[in-house]
Amino acid sequence: MGTDVHLLKAIDEANLFAERLHRRRFRNDLRSRTVAACLAVSQQHHNAILILLSRNPPLEATSFALLRPLVESVIRGLWLSHAATDAQINEYVRSGTKLDMASMMKSLDEEIGLNSYKGLYQKNWSILSAYTHTGELQVQRWLTTAHVEPKYSEQAVSELVELSGLVAKLACEALLEISLEPENRF
Repeated sequence: MGTDVHLLKAIDEANLFAERLHRRRFRNDLRSRTVAACLAVSQQHHNAILILLSRNPPLEATSFALLRPLVESVIRGLWLSHAATDAQINEYVRSGTKLDMASMMKSLDEEIGLNSYKGLYQKNWSILSAYTHTGELQVQRWLTTAHVEPKYSEQAVSELVELSGLVAKLACEALLEISLEPENRF
């Protein structure tokens, strides 16, 4: 499947997520509201990735840079939902959590049986960080010709679209979990 077709399908799916979440009511406790806020931010990151890739020319560098914040907002939302204590939630809302992403992933893995620390953090976090912080992987994509211009492979862009869609779907599922209006999952 070509990148354009893949991107159009991803935009349709993002619109479905938005439609299913629009005007949805959530529990009013601090935990649920904080989780909903983190996951809503993730939905905006996902949409921004798709919008940037839809431009002509596509803005791939920024799209790749947004993948880490997308993943972070979902991990943070899941951690707040399933692993954080009430005191940690209050601390996070008041002044930001003191836990780093690796610690949140380990805690989340223990609490709900994920494999995010080994499967995501140990294997891929440095890659996500390189794109977000203009590291070598990001810069290398601009040095593939005699000119300084972006050169992202179709496969890499397709993988970004697919991965960001999976993360956004996870966020949508987590939002439906704390919704006051039960609904079938995707």
